[in-house]
Amino acid sequence: MRTPGSAPATRRLKMRDLERATGVGRESIRFYIREGLLPEPERPGRNVAWYDESFIERIRLIKELQQKRYLPLQVIKAIVNGDAPPAPDEVRTMGVLEGKLPLPAGDTRLASRRERLADLAARTGLPAGEIRELAAVESIDLVAAGGEEWVEGAGVRLVELWARFRQAGFTAERGFGPENVRLYVDMVRLLAREELRLFTRGLAGRVGEEDLVRMATEGIELGTEVVALLHHAALLRLIAEGSIRETPDGAGG
Repeated sequence: MRTPGSAPATRRLKMRDLERATGVGRESIRFYIREGLLPEPERPGRNVAWYDESFIERIRLIKELQQKRYLPLQVIKAIVNGDAPPAPDEVRTMGVLEGKLPLPAGDTRLASRRERLADLAARTGLPAGEIRELAAVESIDLVAAGGEEWVEGAGVRLVELWARFRQAGFTAERGFGPENVRLYVDMVRLLAREELRLFTRGLAGRVGEEDLVRMATEGIELGTEVVALLHHAALLRLIAEGSIRETPDGAGG
């Protein structure tokens, strides 16, 4: 019996309790553990494993990221495991790069673009509410000024690209919506974070400022081309295989 003022005891769960609470089968749960998406349970005996209630929340998160965001396991693993803070040298390296990297495709006009949401909606044929949905999934930023909403910089181009998706036949009736852009947002953020981590860890304190900016500039250009080629090749491979699952039991998709 718990005494007043003491911390509540952590409830210990068996595998069947996890299955019942999450709707995920034991083979998938074991797969998550092997892949590092879940920690090892407490094992007081050879054939006994205990799980605390944090496993339920984490399994539900993994399931949501798979079924609603369609994220691959490596991306989910990075999300659920969190990130270590950068070292001081890495922070200084990022400070050197701030404001010195090129715009996409060398388009110097991109940063200066600015358009009222209402005008952008009229020009692209998109409803204003749909542009706001793009902002809700963090693919663009809306700026309030003079009592009106504005889209700035790369956000204007992204709205134009979304309008082209619509024109190409990716309609709401066919199940496509601004929420689908969240997939790109999550993937690109993860990729950029990992790229920056590798870059700063490898070069922090080892090269001068000029070389740092030059290497970052060239790295962005080369990396962008590599990603485009790998993306295209992966799509063709999946189409040829006739599969979009990562694991036979469905744990990865």
